[in-house]
Amino acid sequence: MFDKRFRKTIREFSMLKAGDRIAIGLSGGKDSCALLQSMVQLKEKLPMELVAITINEGIKGYREKTLKTAKRECEKHGVEHVVLSFKEAAEMDLDEIVKTKKDGVPCSHCGVLRRYLLNKGSREAGANKLATGHNLDDVAQTVFMNIMRNEPARLARYLEPISQSSKFIRRIRPFMRTPEKEIAIYCMVNGIELDNMDCPYAGFAFRGQVRKILNETEEKYPGTKFRILNSFIEMEDALRAKYSVNAKLESCKSCGEPCSDEVCMFCKKVKVLK
Repeated sequence: MFDKRFRKTIREFSMLKAGDRIAIGLSGGKDSCALLQSMVQLKEKLPMELVAITINEGIKGYREKTLKTAKRECEKHGVEHVVLSFKEAAEMDLDEIVKTKKDGVPCSHCGVLRRYLLNKGSREAGANKLATGHNLDDVAQTVFMNIMRNEPARLARYLEPISQSSKFIRRIRPFMRTPEKEIAIYCMVNGIELDNMDCPYAGFAFRGQVRKILNETEEKYPGTKFRILNSFIEMEDALRAKYSVNAKLESCKSCGEPCSDEVCMFCKKVKVLK
């Protein structure tokens, strides 16, 4: 059932084709490790190249362990592994950023830097697509969060970019219809050894509250998460039609990466942090 849903999702959204070179965002957690193994198995039937990219944010006591897991899984499957760090890209790791900036949620800084490095790293690794381990729970939470924050434009480009750029790597989410619990079971059944650690900064995130709300609602009304995802898919075309009118991508004047403004969020963030 797990593999069937995984492959059906890929076909439904035309995520892959023969000859693709896929970068896998590999954090070393259950979702990304399960995705790596699933992609390796799919590769036996669909010829493609794989490269794993791990972002080292610099979180003491946490990232070191998941980096070991990511490295082990790549070696086990014979997949090329690239590690990129906040320290090299921004001259500060997340622990240092948190100590320096007292005015923001750590996740807001982390998200900007991670997205930047994943896109740039995927392109420099020669990939034409970036696969992430976002599962049904993650997607339902994202949809709910964007509605609560009144950010429909973000939803419009969640599955597909509104504007095209040769420097922007398309993201795919093969687990978007797979519940988080099923991925945890898959890891146990397939002998994927994990530390099961949560990021020490996760408690600061708005997502944690949304996760709690959705889990409680799912328990009372089973199928809620699936319905949220399906509702989003139904209205996606209308959202894209509305927000694609004035959408365009520029090249950041500082680093040259694609962005919607003169300077990308990464460069703005780094300038403020320094």
